[in-house]
Amino acid sequence: MTDHDYNLKVLREACDDSDIEDMEADNSKGHNINWDHTPTKGPNPKKSKVHGETQMAEDSSSTILQAIQVLSGKMDEQTELLKKFEKRIEANTEGAKENKKDISALQKKFDDLLKDNTLLRKSGEEQARYKRRWNLRMNGLPEKEGENTREVVIGILTRVVPLSVEKLRDSVDTVHRLGMKGNAATSNNTPRSIIIQFGMRTVRDEIWKKSKDARVCIEMHIRFKEDFSKEDREARSKLWPLVQEARRKGKRAFLKEGFALIDNKRVDPE
Repeated sequence: MTDHDYNLKVLREACDDSDIEDMEADNSKGHNINWDHTPTKGPNPKKSKVHGETQMAEDSSSTILQAIQVLSGKMDEQTELLKKFEKRIEANTEGAKENKKDISALQKKFDDLLKDNTLLRKSGEEQARYKRRWNLRMNGLPEKEGENTREVVIGILTRVVPLSVEKLRDSVDTVHRLGMKGNAATSNNTPRSIIIQFGMRTVRDEIWKKSKDARVCIEMHIRFKEDFSKEDREARSKLWPLVQEARRKGKRAFLKEGFALIDNKRVDPE
């Protein structure tokens, strides 16, 4: 097979019959066709557009993959931190629950102790009141150096109630003045009050009742008073105006130890 036949064969395979006939006609008219020419690739073929786009896509995919890997690593780190925080939160929650239980238990103990303390305080106050019911205070009796206070008081009591000295000596337990002699409270020459403790409540009550109209009290400018605690004295001081106001309105009102009774209703100080 000649080169011409080979080229012609190749040409016939690549082109339609009509195109071959046109080319042969041109050749017969003098337009020679170079059958020996075969297209070849250039020495420096340019990269196709499709190839460049593929390369760019591969580079972008690689970059995105690396970014995803970096983000995935950071997310793993964050996940570990969140797990640690969750454990700490759980531990704190459990600790808070335990603390709440402890606080509740302590609060209950505190409430119980407060209740017990209130009961003990009231019990102590009541015992003190009960003991003071055997006492009377005497105010206004001048002080003398080296005086026998007990004998002086018993002598006055014989003028308050019709009892013998011996009977009163048996009924009166102790007699003493309150406070230190010559302190700031007595700087104005006011004599110190005297506490009289009786061994017999009946004698004490009779002296208290009759002392209000006793001539000796008027002549000596002395006065007997019930012995109240500091708290009861403060309460009576606050409640006395209420009792006076109630009496002016025609109500039954009395002062008691630490409270007042107005029309049989108890009134406590604020």
